[in-house]
Amino acid sequence: MDAAVRVIAREGSHGLSFAKVVEEGGLSSTRLISYHFGSREILLEETLAHVVARAAEFMGPRIAAETSVRGKVRAYITSNFEFLAQNLDVAGAAVDLAASVGGSASAAAISLLEEVFRAGQDAGELRAFDVHVMAIALRGAIDANVLDLHSGNAGAARTAAELSAAFDRAIRV
Repeated sequence: MDAAVRVIAREGSHGLSFAKVVEEGGLSSTRLISYHFGSREILLEETLAHVVARAAEFMGPRIAAETSVRGKVRAYITSNFEFLAQNLDVAGAAVDLAASVGGSASAAAISLLEEVFRAGQDAGELRAFDVHVMAIALRGAIDANVLDLHSGNAGAARTAAELSAAFDRAIRV
C-alpha cells in the first residue's frame, strides 16, 4: 500500500500500474498484486482506504481528547495538517485519490462533519448554520490547502492556525 501511495504521489493515479508498484515496493512479481487486488481500480480504492485509515488513526485520539465541539473542529483541522506534514507523500496521493475514486470517502467525511456540527448546534455551542454547506466548506478548504502544502508553498502549522481561526469564527455562537 505504501508503495502505491508513493507512486501516486509522484505520478498521479493515472500513472499507477501493478508494474510500478512492484518496482517501487521491491517485489518480485505483479502476480502478488493482481491476485490480491484483482484490478487497478480496486488497488486505487484500497490505497485511498489505506490513506484514510492512517489519517484517522493519527487524528482520532487528538479529536477525541477535546471536550468541546469547537475544540474538536480545531483538532480536526490541526491534526489533519500535522498528519500531512509528517507524511508529505500521502498529501499528494490523498488529493489525487480523493478526486479520482474518493466519492464514498468524501461523502463519509462530509457526513461526519455534519454530525459534529449538528451536535454542537444542539448543545448550544455553535450558531445556527447549514451543516451541509459548512461541512463541504471545511473539507474543501483543507483539500485546497493540502495542494499548497504538498507543493511547498505553505507551512502546515500556519495553514492549520489560519483555517482553525477562520472556521471557529464562522461556527461559534
